[in-house]
Amino acid sequence: DIYIYIKFLSWYRVSVTAGSRARVRVSVPIGDIEVLNLGNNGLEEVPEGLGSALGSLRVLVLRRNHFARLPTAVAELGHHLTELDLSHNRLTALGAKVVSALRELHKLNLSHNQLPALPSQLGVLAHLEELGVSFNRLAHLPDSLSCLYRLRTLDLTAFPRQLLQLATLEELDVSSNWLKGLPDDISALRALKILWLSGAELGTLPIGFCELTSLESLMLDNNGLQDLPTQFSQLQRLKMLNLSSNHFEEFPAPLLPLAGLEEVYLSRNQLTSELVLQGNQIAVLPDNFGQLSHVGLWKIKDNPLIQPPYEVCMKGIPYIAAYQKELAHSQPAVQPRLKLLLMGHKAAGKTWLRHCLTEEVVEGSHAGRDKQKNYSLSPPASSKGIEVTSWTADASRGLRFIVYDLAGDESYEVIQPFFLSLGALYVLVVNLATYEPCCFPSTVDSFLHRVGARVPHAVMCIVGTHADLCEEQELEEKCLDIHRQIALQENRLAQVVDEALARDFELRSASPHVAYYGVSDKNLRRRKAHFQYLLNHRLQILSPVLPRLRDKLISVAEHREIFPNLHRVLPGSWQVLEELHFQPPQAQRFWLSWWDSARLGLQAGLTEDRIHVFHNLTCLIDILNVFFQRDASLLLHKLLLGTSGESEGEGESSPVMSLPTQSQDLLWATQLHHYVEGFLLHGLLPAHVIRLLLKPHIQAQQDLQLLLELLEKMGLCYCLNKPKGKPLNGSTAWYKFPCYVQNEVSHAETWNNGTNLVGQSFVAEQLQIEYSFPFTFPPGLFARYSVQINSHVVHRSDGKFQIFAYRGKVPVVVSYRPAKGVLQPDTLSIASQASLPNIWTAWQAITPLVEELNVLLQEWPGLHYTVHILCSKCLKRGSPNPHAFPGELLSQPRPEGVAEIICPKIGSEQVNVALVYPPTPTVISPCSKKNVGEKHRNQ
Repeated sequence: DIYIYIKFLSWYRVSVTAGSRARVRVSVPIGDIEVLNLGNNGLEEVPEGLGSALGSLRVLVLRRNHFARLPTAVAELGHHLTELDLSHNRLTALGAKVVSALRELHKLNLSHNQLPALPSQLGVLAHLEELGVSFNRLAHLPDSLSCLYRLRTLDLTAFPRQLLQLATLEELDVSSNWLKGLPDDISALRALKILWLSGAELGTLPIGFCELTSLESLMLDNNGLQDLPTQFSQLQRLKMLNLSSNHFEEFPAPLLPLAGLEEVYLSRNQLTSELVLQGNQIAVLPDNFGQLSHVGLWKIKDNPLIQPPYEVCMKGIPYIAAYQKELAHSQPAVQPRLKLLLMGHKAAGKTWLRHCLTEEVVEGSHAGRDKQKNYSLSPPASSKGIEVTSWTADASRGLRFIVYDLAGDESYEVIQPFFLSLGALYVLVVNLATYEPCCFPSTVDSFLHRVGARVPHAVMCIVGTHADLCEEQELEEKCLDIHRQIALQENRLAQVVDEALARDFELRSASPHVAYYGVSDKNLRRRKAHFQYLLNHRLQILSPVLPRLRDKLISVAEHREIFPNLHRVLPGSWQVLEELHFQPPQAQRFWLSWWDSARLGLQAGLTEDRIHVFHNLTCLIDILNVFFQRDASLLLHKLLLGTSGESEGEGESSPVMSLPTQSQDLLWATQLHHYVEGFLLHGLLPAHVIRLLLKPHIQAQQDLQLLLELLEKMGLCYCLNKPKGKPLNGSTAWYKFPCYVQNEVSHAETWNNGTNLVGQSFVAEQLQIEYSFPFTFPPGLFARYSVQINSHVVHRSDGKFQIFAYRGKVPVVVSYRPAKGVLQPDTLSIASQASLPNIWTAWQAITPLVEELNVLLQEWPGLHYTVHILCSKCLKRGSPNPHAFPGELLSQPRPEGVAEIICPKIGSEQVNVALVYPPTPTVISPCSKKNVGEKHRNQ
């Protein structure tokens, strides 16, 4: 017997027996049957009178039988049948009258038959939504197919042009057919969400394919594809993509901007050199992952990597292989150490808090808590710069904190960002005795934005100090105000981008008053993805804590979901290597050569190609503190101690030597005073004076040279008088620290007042790119940028907030304008001048400077900023608020056939396109320079 399952209207299900001729015996009214499945029964015909007997039938399944023609009895069901499945039969023809009778059909499956053609009457099935006709012998489809306006899903074996008229089609399957290509106007099927093109032997995709922007799922496996069109990145709704069994030799670059992509299949291709896994939630790599030795380009950033550690993974597959090999053959070691950073304004109580925490282990937890609450006790001396202390919080579990007390003085802001890193716990210290709601932007919000911009998703705890000086009600009100104002920090910037994307590109290009005027959809989606990243990686702010801070810090550190890296297992050889670096004689040295580190690594069982060690961090911090304490008396004292009877310059002739000893000392002290004064006002120091300042740490000339190179790479100073690529030939090297420039005014002042810059006889046009920072301007950015551009400019003149220089013979001006109010942004602009026929020279002058700034800004992945091109006509008129064209235009080609574009502030006048678009598009994203991330990691 063959069991036929029938679904009744009353939702009862019974099994009945059918003979070879489908004589159905049921003990319930057959007229109530809604779904009848007669599949896989070897049937060749259906009995007459079916329609009158099955008056409620909606779904009829006749698949996998032996029908040669569509049974005429099915026509009797036409007035109520909505689904018919005749797949996997032997159909060679469809009766035109039978098809015409099935006007209520929503789904029709005729796939896997022997049909040479389809009747034109198929077009009368006005309600048809799904049609399957694949795996037949169809040479063409009837023109009437274009009448199926409700068709959403189609499964067929060819690509007829009639399909292009089905604007509502949502799913299409043309797999396993030799299409040999797709029509370029396939873009007409804009409603497509699911498209199956498996095994269609396409070879390439037409440009029009990339306009199917509703696609969510796409099967392109087994098609001989070697690359994807650049415009493929327009498919921003794509969630699943199958590119398996193709001929890709490199990872398809157009996939990288697809922020919503969740699944990508690239198996059975010819990928040999690139693997991109960035932006996922990968915490642990498989044990045999290092076997992928053929992969050269490796991208895995923005993943919560624990094993192997993030630092190992970023170096590449060979390092992962070596790490996994060592982990498998050595005794693992676990040393929980958490980096704890104390931040806050000067006199907020950071040093006292550090003292309480670190002393608590010695004096007992109860005494420590009492001391922590009682701020009337005699505090320790305030810190002199950045200080690092090791604190063993729990000896039994080996839990240790490395406490960084970041100085609150503004002079240290330029170096503070170097210590903000992933995997650390940040404690913002607020003096509650002096806190007022109006102080929130400077005492709390500025630090939140600073940390969030440098280390997205960082963990921060806010601690109030000097609580004993506040009344209980006052204390509660101040803590609640901090909570309330933090809660108001909400990122709503993405809404403006969404509104711009809702408009067509043509509309944005035609209306200069709208947001993102002229910006392409691609650039808008890129900015939206960045906003979404900022939203998803906001700070993890813990509640402010007053008492029992030590216990709170320990509990947070032990939370594996918050700090998974703290509990990662490391090879024992790593611990041995660390211990070797702090044993004599290397412990007494400021720096170790590559070969010294390699030798220690070999002793620990590591190979020399994996060693990158700067072992004496405390010594480096002491050196940085010397440069950034801004205390004239201390600097002079260090210089006098460093002199120790030496002459002014080692190896230099000096008139001081010809004077009597007492006169030498007096004159030498006077010269040292002038050096200190010049340093604090203009940031200038000669190399031999720097050596005197650092004499306790610097023993040889090579030490000094290496240190100065390191400071220059960090963007803290540059050599003022060293010719590019040439030695100094015995003359004194002078170094400039831009963060110390106080009272210089650059020559560009006349430019800003509207005067001709260099006396040209022609009327110059001003080209100006402006970066706007609405929430926070990275501390020390302008000073470090001043160092970074030194290799690009000549004849420079520096002011506190301005640099005037030349690129070749073309003038450039870099200006920083601090915000004048809470609602105004900080701005940094890069400008040049040239006549309109030669404006390309101005673009050539500022483009390298723009790229250098972008490189520097990528150190702040959570930073929000915008880029604009200021209107040259507005600048020429001296407008205090010139129109700002969107900076995204810098990465777009100049519009064809357009000579001028509209500035909404000047009405009838228009701006030459050459003053807004560069000659060739410039990438303004942080990824504009190859391997730039590796460059900064190695500094």
